[in-house]
Amino acid sequence: MSKGNEERIYYFEKKGAVNTDKTIDIALQYCDERKIGKIVVASSTGKTALKVKATAKSSLEIIAVTYSAGSKYREEVEEFNKNRRALEEKKIGIVRGLHALSATERGFENKYKNGLLPLNIVADTLRMFSQGMKVCVEVGIMAAEHGFISPDEDIVAIGGTGHGADTAVVMRAAYAASMFDTKIKAVLCMPA
Repeated sequence: MSKGNEERIYYFEKKGAVNTDKTIDIALQYCDERKIGKIVVASSTGKTALKVKATAKSSLEIIAVTYSAGSKYREEVEEFNKNRRALEEKKIGIVRGLHALSATERGFENKYKNGLLPLNIVADTLRMFSQGMKVCVEVGIMAAEHGFISPDEDIVAIGGTGHGADTAVVMRAAYAASMFDTKIKAVLCMPA
């Protein structure tokens, strides 16, 4: 007989920011119980990362991943820039760069109006679970690319649908060039 662990997944009735506090609680509890030292947070404005930091143990390293500077979400980019000093003062790592699941392919899509691009297929497949699942994988890869995490360590990633957070996973994030080596080890919570 094979051995294993029985884990529970918390399923939210609705998606979106209404789940942020519970998602953070679930993620932080898992980090504490399993001695995971790093948490990667999708944070378009910086607010979700600051909220994680406010309730996390001081030993937990928090990495905030935000939109690239050239993002179409200009208001979020500007708000993140306003919160940057607070993030730095709280010693939260900051990742701003090309999005791992769109990057320069977005230029081809916009110019040639062809949505059948490899990264779109990966992103849409992850969205079959939830938008937050796609975001978790994306921010994990981006944090690895920026040297904040190693593909050899378990981390918790938090993502969401629009603003706030509604998905948390335990994963080992690969670098972009070896993206398919990324392993989602456990789903902690997500919208149903």
